[in-house]
This record gives sequence, structure tokens and C-alpha cells, in this order.
Amino acid sequence: MIKVTMKRVTMKKVIMALIIPVLFAAVLIQGSDAFAQGQAAEDYKKGREDFLSFTPDGFKNAIQYYNKAIQADPNYAPAYAGLGELYSFQGFYRYEVKEDYEKYYIDSYENMKKALQINPNLEPVQLALAYTYLHLSDEKLAKSAAQGILSKNPNNAEALYILWAATGRNPSSPEIRKALEINPKLVPALIGLGTAYYEKRRSFNQAANYYRQAAEIAPSPEIHNYLGNALIYQGYYPQAIKQFQNAIKLDPNYASAYQNMGIAYYYMNKPQDAITSGKKAISLNPNSPDAYFFIAQGYDKAKNTQQAINYYNQFLQYSLGQDEYSIYVKTAEQRIASLGGRRQ
Repeated sequence: MIKVTMKRVTMKKVIMALIIPVLFAAVLIQGSDAFAQGQAAEDYKKGREDFLSFTPDGFKNAIQYYNKAIQADPNYAPAYAGLGELYSFQGFYRYEVKEDYEKYYIDSYENMKKALQINPNLEPVQLALAYTYLHLSDEKLAKSAAQGILSKNPNNAEALYILWAATGRNPSSPEIRKALEINPKLVPALIGLGTAYYEKRRSFNQAANYYRQAAEIAPSPEIHNYLGNALIYQGYYPQAIKQFQNAIKLDPNYASAYQNMGIAYYYMNKPQDAITSGKKAISLNPNSPDAYFFIAQGYDKAKNTQQAINYYNQFLQYSLGQDEYSIYVKTAEQRIASLGGRRQ
């Protein structure tokens, strides 16, 4: 796997530079006949239902239905918008776990560009655009797009969620509560609220509750992984491992689940299992510093000095320039010195 070198902020600048001119230059393209539009609308509706299941199979089926809609009517804007928002979700998920993500954002851009060229004013197009802005961390434009939708449709639960996500993600905000009142099964809102409790409140029990609700609706690798992490922070290591195993059953190549399962094993004082899981993770995705750090910790705990030094140094290489690893960096440097090694 190619090591990720382009930061998302750079990718955002590239895509935003391409999308914004399309908004201003958009023209309505000649529509197709009524029958084609009817068939396209039917396929699009099925695709969006599958998309909103937020499962791997749902995403796969959604892509097929959206492409069928485009075949029926090459000028059916919502189908291109549907592909745009779906690929932006996939890119965002991959970015979060340090996997290659650029292709998904480019695919999102290509489809959003087409949707905007055909009809930029449709609600599905604006909603997809708002999601895309949000996933590219342009909260200002995501907020603006969501507000535009809500000015015409105040009960659009997804727009309420996007507005909330783009304005600070306060768990007590009325927008997120209203979104879930309108649609209690809105998976992005449940995940977002769980993450807000996880990151902002450090309330891991609350986070786990919302992740668990999301997992019951949409059993996806990503959601099981979120839930497993929240359980680790509560010290529920066997339960966390079960969630990571659930993720792996759904996607046997999901590196993040192996990585986090290794972390759980480490805290259960099972260094060999931690090492095995961590090595599986880096065989699938060599880009995540966490896996190297906990492999090193596993070897350190198992008194394998040379391998511990080796993996601490690999961690330091992969974490270079990433401030969120500052505590781990200090620990790795101290352990290398204590073990009689040298930083490479």
C-alpha cells in the first residue's frame, strides 16, 4: 500500500478550487423524457435507501442503483449527487483510520461537479454538497449549505445534523436533538453524537450508548470499531475485542480493527496477542503509528529488547510531524534509551 503523504487540507483546497467555480458556472442541462426520469427517480430512491443503511452491502448496492439511474437518465442530478456524498463518506472513513483516501474524494468531486452542472438547486444536490463540505472540514460552507436547505425544509433531519456538526458538535445542542427526534435512526447523527461525547465530554459510557444504537441499525465495520474504542476507555477489554471481531467479520481487511484489538490485548496483559494483531494491522495498512507503538509495547512487555527498540523506532518514523502522538513519542524515546538503544 502506498504511504499517504497528501494531507486532507491539501486535498480540500484542490477539490474546493474545482467545485466552487462549478457552482457559479452551473447551467441547467436539457432534461430527458418523462419515462427516463421516472425510472431514474425509482433507481435513485432505492439507492438512497441502501445508502442510508450505512452498511458495506448498502453502500455497494447504492452505487449500483445510482449508476442504473444515470444509465436511465444521464442528466439525473440526484444520482450523481448520491454518488458524490457516498464517496465522500468513504473517503472520510478512510482518512480517519489513516488509509489511502484521495481516490474517494476525487470520485466524490467528479460526481458532485456533474450534479452541480445539471441542477445545483435541488435539495438532494445541496444535501450531498453539504456532506462533502463537512467531510472536507470546511465547516463554514457546510453550515451555509445546511442552512439553505433548512430555510426551505426546516424538518430535514440530515441538514439539521450537518448544521450541528459544522457548528461545534455540542452534545446538548437543539439541532442534534431535533434531528434525532425527526429520525431516531439517522446513523450519522448517532455516530456524531457518540463521537461528541467521546471527544468533547470524555464521557465514554454515553459515547458507547450512541455507537451501540448506531451498530444495531447499521452493523458496519466502522461503527463496531467506534464502539470498541469507547469500550477500551472504560476498561471493558473483552467486550471491546468482541466489537473488533465483529468489524473484522464484516471486513476481513479492516486494519483499524486489528490495530485496536491489539491495543485491547496489550491492556489485558496479553503481549503476544497484541503483537500478532498489530502486525496484521500493519500488513494491511502500514500508515498508522498506533500499531507500531503497541507492537513495540508488546515486545517491551515480553522482554524482547531488540524488537521493542525496532518497533519504537518505526513508530517514531511514522508519527513524525503528527502532534497528536507527542505523549507516545516521549514514551518511545524514553524506552529506547532505557533499553540501551538509539533513535534512528
